[in-house]
Amino acid sequence: MPNVVSPIDIDPALAFEREPNKLAFAYWQACCAGRPMPVRADLDPGAMKKFTPHIGLVEPRPYGAGTGYFIRRAGTRWEDVYGAMTGKYLQDFLPPHLVPAWNDVFAGVVTDAKPIRLTTQVDFQNKTWLAIELMVAPLGEHGIVNMLLTSFVSWSKTAPP
Repeated sequence: MPNVVSPIDIDPALAFEREPNKLAFAYWQACCAGRPMPVRADLDPGAMKKFTPHIGLVEPRPYGAGTGYFIRRAGTRWEDVYGAMTGKYLQDFLPPHLVPAWNDVFAGVVTDAKPIRLTTQVDFQNKTWLAIELMVAPLGEHGIVNMLLTSFVSWSKTAPP
């Protein structure tokens, strides 16, 4: 199915179902320590051991005439599905038809400075049998988001074709 972009369902209730995402969200909340969002320096890799393979850090950066999303770190669970993506912009590894939808997801969190939970299916390299749940949470201060903490879980909806 060329150029398919599956619906991305945003859950404003943040009702995470997958354990790594529940842990990551609880960790993000703890790092907030009464603030709207933590800063990058608040994150302690040692405290994230139970869900580290699912964690990603995404940085909004100037790109062309707008903003691009640079994958500062992608956990092994991310790269199991999308391949090597650490150190790349979305445009460097996603097919062009998928980039606008994912730019919109990340831009929404940057603009609103609030975490989201989303679910969708993978529309990448014919892996449409994979469903995903993703946490995207802002990092920054004074209302300015300068990085996104993500947690990614995928699972098989059906047997691979």
